[in-house]
This record gives sequence, C-alpha cells and structure tokens, in this order.
Amino acid sequence: MSKSRIRSAGVLACLVATLGFVGPADAAETSVALILGVKGSPFDDALACGALEAANKLGLTIALFAPDHFTAESQAPVIDAVTARQPTITIISPADSHGVTRPLKRMAERGTKLVTVDTTISDPSFVATQVVTSNIEGGQMAADAMIEAIGGKGTVMVITNPPGSTAQDERAKGFEDAIKRVPGVTYLGAQYQNDDPQKAAEIVTSSLSAHPDLAGIFSTNDQGAIGAVTGLRQARAVGRVKLVAYDSAAAEVAALKNRQISVLIAQDPKREGEMSVEIAKKLLDGHPVDKEVRADTVVIKATETAKADRYEYKSDCSLSY
Repeated sequence: MSKSRIRSAGVLACLVATLGFVGPADAAETSVALILGVKGSPFDDALACGALEAANKLGLTIALFAPDHFTAESQAPVIDAVTARQPTITIISPADSHGVTRPLKRMAERGTKLVTVDTTISDPSFVATQVVTSNIEGGQMAADAMIEAIGGKGTVMVITNPPGSTAQDERAKGFEDAIKRVPGVTYLGAQYQNDDPQKAAEIVTSSLSAHPDLAGIFSTNDQGAIGAVTGLRQARAVGRVKLVAYDSAAAEVAALKNRQISVLIAQDPKREGEMSVEIAKKLLDGHPVDKEVRADTVVIKATETAKADRYEYKSDCSLSY
C-alpha cells in the first residue's frame, strides 16, 4: 500500500470469489497463482488487470486470490489455501514484511517458486524475484516536493500505517531522512492511521489544533491521503496546509485536480502486474531471472492533469471464460 489499498467497488472486486477466480478457460493450463494485498483496492485491481492481460498474451492461466483486509492475519490463511493447491508459481503482494514470511516459506518448501510484487518480506532469500519500486527514493521525492510546496520552511508531519508494511515504512524513512536535512523545516514525526481514512482525518484536525502553524503533511498511501483531505476541509485548511501523497487512486487524482493535494507520488501497478507475469513465464520456461526488478515511480504535480490521468489506478479488465 506501497501502495493503494482502499476498499472500493471495481470490476475485479465483483469477480473475486471467497478465495479467487481463474482466468480465461481457453488459455493453456499452467499453475500460476496471484495473491493480492487486499480485495477491492484500486492498486490491486490495476495490478491484477495487468497480470491477466499479460497472461492472455503469454498463454497462461492465473488463479487470483485476495484477503478481505490488508493485514498479515487476513492474508496468511489465503496463503495457506493456495499452498494446498501446490501452484508452480505464486505471485504475491505481501501485506506484512514479517507476518506472512513463515507461510510463504512453507509454500516455497513444497516446491512453489515465489515472485513478490510491490511489497516485500523480511527474508526474501527463498523468493525467486522481487518486483519493486524504490520506496526510499519515493519518500525522498515526496520530501523534495514538500520542500518546494512550503517554500523550504515550516512544520511538517507524516501520516502512515503502523510499522510492518515494508513499502510504507520505507516511504516514511525516505521522507524523514531527507526532510530532517532542511534547516528551515521542523519535523513533527509520524502518526498512524491503520488504513482508516476517518482516523487520518482525526489525526489532521487534532494536529492542526496542537500545531496551528502546520505547513505540510505527507501521506504514505491513498487511504491516509483521502482522510487527510477530509481533515483539512473540516479545519478549513485546504491549500494553506500542503498535502503530498503516495498513490494515484481516483479520489486522489480528483483531489489533485481540485488543488486539495499538491503532489502525488505514483506507481504503475498495471505494469507491475505485467512484469510479474512475464517473470513467471521465464521461470516456467526454465530461464534465469534477476533477483530484483525495479518498476518506476513518478512525481505528479497539480498542473499535470494528463499525467495524473495516465497514472490513475484503474480496473480496466475485459474478462471472458
């Protein structure tokens, strides 16, 4: 979350069954599973659409699985269920760097090759490939954007998830390390919103009450950003407090165009899904693969509406059985 994890209705959200669905039946029978971070997330939907599109081109069939919540507790039973099916390849976006390592290791010990995408685990030694963006660099990009937005001085804070998600932990660290080097900026630290926009809104209003001079907020994912916009509205501080946010869910893109968000730091989940399946095909064909493959991260300013449209997280699958 990486990455966007907001629960919204989408094409895939309607099609995912209790544990998943299988791609086009006329594709060559190949045992590839894709475990998303959470069901119904714009980011995950876009990633899955990219994976399914690539699978169609490469003649693969993919079984798609997703937990109801972006937590280790919710994802671990899904991993166990997929392990029982003994797929040849599993592509997974881990919900927690530590909490799902053990069930994934059990899966690998039973012969399944693993590809992680977007997020990673604490011990990737048994993973064939990791498809990742540099979240540290993304956090640094956010700091640079914040410094520009606030004119190099002022008080700033981070809204993120509790420690555990490698992607969001690294985004916060990249931001903090960069922002602390700026003499004119006072850093208040991070507060945790638990993937809850309402909690993020409450953090914003209470922080503004305690620090009326607050100049900027960095949110490490879309849910925090959407909640932060609500909090800024409630405090009548939209525009005065600059908001820099990770992800480009539809609500974030709309807020960017309305100048409620100053800058978005966006990924390309559809391309990440395609890359993951391309790697799976190489593994199936016995070809060597790199241990780590980098995907792009981009900065989108409020004036760059065409770029925002290009990188908006969308579910655009056209499925047939």
